[in-house]
Amino acid sequence: MDSALSDPHNGSVEAGGPTNGTTRPPSTPEGIALAYGSLLLMALLPIFFGALRSVRCARGKNASDMPETITSRDAARFPIIASCTLLGLYLFFKIFSQEYINLLLSMYFFVLGILALSHTIRSEGSLRHLKQLSQEQVQGLG
Repeated sequence: MDSALSDPHNGSVEAGGPTNGTTRPPSTPEGIALAYGSLLLMALLPIFFGALRSVRCARGKNASDMPETITSRDAARFPIIASCTLLGLYLFFKIFSQEYINLLLSMYFFVLGILALSHTIRSEGSLRHLKQLSQEQVQGLG
């Protein structure tokens, strides 16, 4: 039997590590602190600026224009509904294999992409925009 076929590393010199110089440099405490700090900032800054913008927007509107707020009954039901949803997702991922889940997600995003694209193409504003662009191109040529 050929030794290259029987060797899982196909002739590598040492089974302990790569020999082509693709080793990863060791992580340092400074690098880890930088990574976690940037993740924290990227998570908190959009929330902060979104809340700040929401407050500024709410100051300029009357009470009738304000969005609906959550009631105490809704707040009490939220943990129960969220727990049931997480349990359902857990059972779904335990029962079905990864291939079926990937197929389902692919089909889901395919259908959503087709719907979004058709909505964009059919919208009146985009048709006007396309007509305007085509008229400008025709005028530019003439």
